[in-house]
Amino acid sequence: MTSKLWFGAVAWLGIWLGGGCASAAWAQAPLPGIVVSPTEDERRLAAAVAHAGPDPQSGRRTGAPTPGPGGAPPLLLERVFQIIENQHPKLRGSVIERRVATAKRIEKQGAFDPILSISTDYLRYNSASKRGKVSEAFGIGTEVNFLTRSGIKFFASSNLNLGATKSPLSATGDFGTYEFGLKVPLFRDFRINEKSVGERQAFLGESQADIAVVQTRLELFRKAADDYWDWVAAKRRLDVARNLLKLAEIRNDAIRQRTVVGDLPPIDAVEAEQEVQRRQAALAKAERDFQKAQFKLSLSLWLDDVTTQPPPDEGSVLDVSLQLEPTEITAAEINDAIALALQRRPELQAIAVLKDTVRLDLELARNQRRPILDLALVPGRDAGPGGIGTTLKAGVIFELPLRQRTADGRIAQAQLKLQKLDLEERTLRQQIMTEIYDTASAINTAWQRYLATKRELEAAIVLERGENQRFMLGDSSLFLVNQRERATAEARNKLIDVQAEYEQARAALRLAMMQF
Repeated sequence: MTSKLWFGAVAWLGIWLGGGCASAAWAQAPLPGIVVSPTEDERRLAAAVAHAGPDPQSGRRTGAPTPGPGGAPPLLLERVFQIIENQHPKLRGSVIERRVATAKRIEKQGAFDPILSISTDYLRYNSASKRGKVSEAFGIGTEVNFLTRSGIKFFASSNLNLGATKSPLSATGDFGTYEFGLKVPLFRDFRINEKSVGERQAFLGESQADIAVVQTRLELFRKAADDYWDWVAAKRRLDVARNLLKLAEIRNDAIRQRTVVGDLPPIDAVEAEQEVQRRQAALAKAERDFQKAQFKLSLSLWLDDVTTQPPPDEGSVLDVSLQLEPTEITAAEINDAIALALQRRPELQAIAVLKDTVRLDLELARNQRRPILDLALVPGRDAGPGGIGTTLKAGVIFELPLRQRTADGRIAQAQLKLQKLDLEERTLRQQIMTEIYDTASAINTAWQRYLATKRELEAAIVLERGENQRFMLGDSSLFLVNQRERATAEARNKLIDVQAEYEQARAALRLAMMQF
């Protein structure tokens, strides 16, 4: 009996060393009729939670961030988002695409830049009045053209033709001819023309590029949130495996000492050693799972020179990252989330911009069905000796296509594109609503699973401690004690997984509502 009591004390010491994985909430909400005394680590964790402020990741209460081993600061999800925002190459590439869209808009605006043209002519020809005699003429012309977005063209020009001029040159005064003119489209191309529509569509292209940046950010944040909570959960499972192995090693040392002095049969030492090996294998798997989670998360962490940061270490996992109590999402919160998502989601904004672009194509196509009726007016002054004074040129240009297949085809294309975009918008709206409902269902399911799994863990802790008490009294076996410990560790891991899934669903809901 004394050996059993001594061994039971050693077992209780191991339980105390492994008790840090238990949540204060588990100890404070035991099964009905059962009292579970919290361990020292549980009391410390409960105190940390009780004195905490709001969690920046979820708005709920959590412990104050504490540096890990080596003074490493904790890595919060918001910090991951910030690194992505500032340094992720895919997002920076989207920003470059936005600059490309700006360059294209500047290119389209170049259609309205004023143009200066200068021309000179020298003509040597056979005189019409005296055949065989050389005649010479020299001309110089300057013109500045302005094209407005309304389609009206302005120009100012000067011409000086000297010598024995002939067609296409005509004589001017010795000081030249100066003109100011305009050409006004009265039907086709007035206000709606290819160049003005091209510029307006280029501005819409900038908006489309802005939306693409937001979409890229949303995709990266979604993946980072999933990877982040997988990483946190993997670290918590690793802690469970380490504590479980530490407990088995303490017990193995105690049993080995008792078998040496003959208090226990050698078979107990074999069983204890077998349990150590089993838990070492489980620890190796947990370490590998954590390494994989580290590498996955590192794909979201980049440096300024666009190289990946080293994988985050264990010390950067916040101690109480998964100690937050899950809560249920209500129907009112779901409706609010749907309203915000439909208002803010970039997919719907992209559809709206595409519609505006197609509507411009439709307006232009309808404008092209009109006949061309342009008014040209060019007053001027022929100055200097030999000049005739005031000059005037005026005219009307009329053009009527006998068939309108080009314009009609463009109109039909634009109308069909608008119909297609309407259908895509309806599909996207339904997808977004379904996404919100699905995410809310995931949150509430994780909440229900959390409650059940928490009770399961509480029961497992009670059974494990009870089995150890029985073992201390000589009424149990080492096999059953090991079984109870593994059951408790399994329940801890299940609760960790449920909490991670809950946090992933909460993050997904935030991102679906565009609350970065």
